Amino acid sequence: MFVTAGFGNALIQKKDSDDTDFSSVFYFSVLSGFVLYAVVFFTAPYIASFYNIKILCPVLRVMGLKLILASVNSVQHAYVARHMMFRKFFWSTLWGTLGSAIFGVAAAYMGLGIWSLVIQYMSNSLIDTVVLWFTVKWRPKKLFSFSKLKGLFSYGWKILVASLIRTGYKEVRGMVIGKVYSADDLAHYSKGKSFPSLVVTNIYTAVQTVIFPTMSKVQDRKDVLKSMTRRVIRIHSYVLSPMLIGLALVAEPLIYLLLGKEWLLCVPFLQAFCILSAFEPIQTANL
Repeated sequence: MFVTAGFGNALIQKKDSDDTDFSSVFYFSVLSGFVLYAVVFFTAPYIASFYNIKILCPVLRVMGLKLILASVNSVQHAYVARHMMFRKFFWSTLWGTLGSAIFGVAAAYMGLGIWSLVIQYMSNSLIDTVVLWFTVKWRPKKLFSFSKLKGLFSYGWKILVASLIRTGYKEVRGMVIGKVYSADDLAHYSKGKSFPSLVVTNIYTAVQTVIFPTMSKVQDRKDVLKSMTRRVIRIHSYVLSPMLIGLALVAEPLIYLLLGKEWLLCVPFLQAFCILSAFEPIQTANL
């Protein structure tokens, strides 16, 4: 969130974004990515000490590299969305997901433990970024404008604050559980959260990626925007709600089948998050 600072959305929302806008955001985001990675690198030992888990230090330092990848990837995604090049976005996401799954599972079978998750997480981002780099023709040019960056930030900072609030109240619970309770408790909570999140995130990403650039084109016609917003909420809810209700109803046999009886303690969390996630269409449309 801090790396992109809402600039990606600002690039999509601005009616006359040009190469200077995209290049300025690219250089600023990459610089921010390196600065924030330095912060993560040097604070990693203190975070590991806070949770009293030593391996968190090297894990954070490796996973923190995502900040630099995100600084490149966010501008690529903005360019793809603005020009409605969703097929390229689909292929990059597909190869990233498949490739990271292969690497993650292979690492797990090799007995790498937590590092298999790190490898899966990082390879997904890396493959996604590399595929877009070769399939999307846009490249940063030797252009930079503080005035254009300032104009984009006047819109982007609001997206940043909204994202911080949204992510903050979602993630702070996991941080508290990890500190106050056991790693097992956090694992059951996180696993119960992950199944509804998988459903919601895939639908949310598909809807948001298409609807935001479409809304941006009619941003001066508030009556049309309101009508589109209502339609998005209705269609999104029509698709999402039955899936979440069904997932909540079959939660116990599903977890037993997929993960085994030792994970059944995550069922109440899964069902609770199915209820919470039913309100996601309203949040998506409002954001």
